[in-house]
Formats: sequence, C-alpha cells, structure tokens
Amino acid sequence: MTEILEEDFYDVELMNLVVDKADNLRVVDSDSHFSEFTGVHPSKIKEGKLYLHDIIKPAYREKIMQALCKKDSPYVYFEAELADKNDTDVLMHCTGHNYEDSTLCRLTLADVSKSKKKQEALREQAKEMNYLIDLVTGGVCLFKVTDDMHIVVQYLNEGGCRLFGTSKSRYSRQDYRLDELIHPEDRSLVYQAIGKAMATDEPVDLEFRTIVHTNEYRWCKVNAAIESYDDDDNPIFHAMLTDITGVKEAEEKADKMYDNLAEVFKNLPNAVFSTDTENPLTLQIVSEDFIKFLGWSREVLFEEHGGRLSDFMQEREIKYVTANIKKQLEEGKKEILVTYSIRSGKGNFLVVEDRRKIIDQDDGSKSMLCSLRNITKKFQNKTANGID
Repeated sequence: MTEILEEDFYDVELMNLVVDKADNLRVVDSDSHFSEFTGVHPSKIKEGKLYLHDIIKPAYREKIMQALCKKDSPYVYFEAELADKNDTDVLMHCTGHNYEDSTLCRLTLADVSKSKKKQEALREQAKEMNYLIDLVTGGVCLFKVTDDMHIVVQYLNEGGCRLFGTSKSRYSRQDYRLDELIHPEDRSLVYQAIGKAMATDEPVDLEFRTIVHTNEYRWCKVNAAIESYDDDDNPIFHAMLTDITGVKEAEEKADKMYDNLAEVFKNLPNAVFSTDTENPLTLQIVSEDFIKFLGWSREVLFEEHGGRLSDFMQEREIKYVTANIKKQLEEGKKEILVTYSIRSGKGNFLVVEDRRKIIDQDDGSKSMLCSLRNITKKFQNKTANGID
C-alpha cells in the first residue's frame, strides 16, 4: 500500500487507437503506447491483426458496442477492463469520437488502474484510522498555567475526565484546577516539568498519579507542549493523557515476583541460573553459588557483559550448544542436558554439565531453570583414557 500511496494520484497513461465498429472492433491504427500495452507490434496492428473485441473483458463487450453504435452520438464515453500483454485485466476510462459516414471510431484510453488502486488503498487506510480512533481511550486536555503556577483546565475529553475522576460539567468552571487532582507526592515533579517546558519550550513527558476518589489513584502518562498563549500571556498546553495504571500494576507485580525469585535464588544451593527459551545463553537471575562457581561478580556478568553467558564460552561451542538446546526444546523435552566449557574468573576453562528444566509461566511463556556441575576432572579422565 505504501508504494501505491507514493504515486501521483492522477497520473494516468493515455493511449490512442482507431477501431472499425463493423469488424469486431478491429484496430486499424494506434500509437506506440497502445502497442506496448498489448504487446502487439505496430506493423501487425496496421495489418489488422488485433481486435479490440478480443481483449475486452466479456462482461463489457455488449455495453461497449451499444455505446459506440448509438445513433446520432458523435462522442461516447465508457469504462471497461482490457487485458494487457500479460493477460492482466486493467481498468480503462475510454472516450470515443465516431467518424461521420464511416464505421471507424477514434478511441482514447486512460489507464486509471493505479488511481483506482490508490483510491481503494486510501479508503482502507481511512477505515484503519477510524478503527484506531475508535480504540483510543486516552485523554485529551488543554490547560493553562497561571502566574502562581495553578494548572487550570480549559478542555478535557471523556477519557481525561475518567483519569481525573471528574466530569465535563465540573471542569467547565473557570477556576477548575488540575493540580489539585494530582497526587501530593507527584506535584513537585509536575511543576518542575511544566516550569522547564515554559523556560525551554521543550515538550513535557512524565508520569504521575491522579486522585480519582479518596484513597483511589490512577497512573497517568502525559505528553504535552505549549500550543499558544492567552491574553494574559499565560501558556496554554495541549496534552495527551494515557492511563497506564494497568502497566504500573503489572510492573509492580513483576518487580515483586523478580525480587522474590532473586531472594529464592540467593538461597539456592549449587550454581543455579535462569534464562528464557529464546535466548538460552543469556542470564536472567543467578544464585550466589553460581557467582562463586564461575568466579565472576554480578557487575561483570550483568553490567559489563549484559548477562551473556556466551561471552565466557569458546566461540566454536556457542552455535552448537544453542542449536542443541533449541533442538531438545522442539522435541518437547521438559529437561535438557548440554555440555560445554566455560572460562572462569581465574582464567582457566571448566567443563560443565548444564541441566535445564522447562518452566511454564502464567503468561504462557516458558523459561528455563538451569544448574551447572563441574565435570572437568571426569572429562579429563575420559580424554586420558582415549574416550571422546
């Protein structure tokens, strides 16, 4: 659709030809555009080898003949679909001029198929936009900031009213103050953001809590900018408000779950860690014994290496181990076993046995609970005995 929209809406290609109405619309002459459209060489057209009747979509044939042969009609107009050289039906707008005392008619064809496609695309885009507009439940707000930093509502839509626990009849008062509906702990943050916007003309982008009812709050994300100034030179802001209460609650729940999980991991024996199934060599949480086992600090693991366990593995093993884990996942195994070598904080490589258990999450995703066991000596013994 993007390609269609980028073209000139009224850009059409014109083609001219002369047909004989008495001979199944045999083409007796044409310009190069029509010849190129049909794929028939101009010499063949002049020899009468092409019949317009043959390339007109059957549903249009009778209607076109009636239009062309109508008595006392020197000029005609019709719309039809013609097959091009690739046998693709193309929509044409056609104007005709009948020659006096002759069965010949001069036609001018306009290929408007691209314009029609673009019209259809625009209609679809409009439908999509209307659908998206219908889905919008956020707020729209106009507010001005007075000299004493009162935030006075000028306009608030239904979504905004719900966010602030108010109504259009209430905020229509001239002195209805929005700042009184902001959680006391967040007002300073809001004032600072608005003051900065007034000083620098930069937009406002912040999150704060609104007071809906007593002891009931909603989280609101605000994007605002100065739109104009009133007669007293007070700035008037245009703001878009989004209710992010659900997001904040989910984040808080996730944070609590993470904190609880991290606490559990701290107390788990052995070198335990977790990953997701998409990035099986990227650490999410690790136990204290895991830190001791590898000899790398959390700062090194997570801040310097972004949790990438692969950074400590030998290059040739990374792809093999990843593929092996994903293969076992695809086979539907609930427990996975892989072996590889990993560089410890002391600089030496340890051969480890990595056992993983698949955990189904509440949101439908899967994670892996993993533990490492040092099998370096066992591996060395096998190698010494000639066992691969």
